[in-house]
Amino acid sequence: MIVGYLGGIPFITSRNKVRTFDNFNRSSTARWAKHELIGQKPILEFLGKDIEKISFDMQLRASLGINPEDELDNLRTMRDEGTALTLVLNNMPITDNFWVIESLDEKVNFFGGNGEILSAIVSISLQEYVGDIT
Repeated sequence: MIVGYLGGIPFITSRNKVRTFDNFNRSSTARWAKHELIGQKPILEFLGKDIEKISFDMQLRASLGINPEDELDNLRTMRDEGTALTLVLNNMPITDNFWVIESLDEKVNFFGGNGEILSAIVSISLQEYVGDIT
C-alpha cells in the first residue's frame, strides 16, 4: 500500500517492503516588516506568507526490504543537486509547490559483519520551493 511519496521515493507498506516515516512536522510563518517610529511603538506591515518547512524521520532497515546505504546515497544526491521534489500524502500534494531537501541527519543503528549498514534512521528537513524547475 502506497501512503505517499517524495519525488521518486514511495512511502510504502507491504509484505516485502516497509518505507514509511514518523515524527512528521510541518511549520509555516508569515512575513512581517517592522517600521520603527521615533517616540512611538513600531508599526507592523504584513508582507505575505513565508515558505513552509516539513521534517520527518525515516527508519531504513534491511530486514524490512530496504537497502539503507542505497537509500541514504539517493537522499544525499537529491540534497546535493538541489532536486525539486513533489511531496504527496494520501493521494494529495501537500502544496501546489515543490520541495527541496534542506538537510539530512543520519544515525546508523546497526552494521552487518562486513560493515554494511543494516539499520539507520534519517531525519529529513524539507523547504518549500516556489518557482520554475530548471
